[in-house]
Amino acid sequence: MAIKYVIVERKISVGSNPGIKFLAKIAQDDLLDIWNIADKIAETSALSKGDIVSVLLQYETVLEWAFFEGNAVQLGRMGKLIPGFTATAKNSKDEVDATTIKRVYIRFAPSKKFSRKLKEAKVAPQQLDFKGLQIPTKEENSTP
Repeated sequence: MAIKYVIVERKISVGSNPGIKFLAKIAQDDLLDIWNIADKIAETSALSKGDIVSVLLQYETVLEWAFFEGNAVQLGRMGKLIPGFTATAKNSKDEVDATTIKRVYIRFAPSKKFSRKLKEAKVAPQQLDFKGLQIPTKEENSTP
């Protein structure tokens, strides 16, 4: 299994070498939602899709509770989801309140093992039709 990518054209306007450039962009085939996940788990386990969906929906609720309490959530061996926020700095402690918080977010922190797997992940070119210039790969340019 390999992570698929396409080559796209982008106008780069910052940095020491601006202009039209080409770069690899991940080719996402689809969004894996709770229903798709339940189908895949049901195929490889003795649990029914309904049981799995029920557990995943409850898992979603528990994660939401944890984040709104400011707690990180360990995702098994993959890593952690960690809530955080950005805030405006003030000159005195008295000036800091909830209005100084500008953005709330969730950050994924992969485990060391998962990070190693990501670094070792195989990638493969994919030809997709989406906005942006698609550059044919060497294999597609060769004539039979």
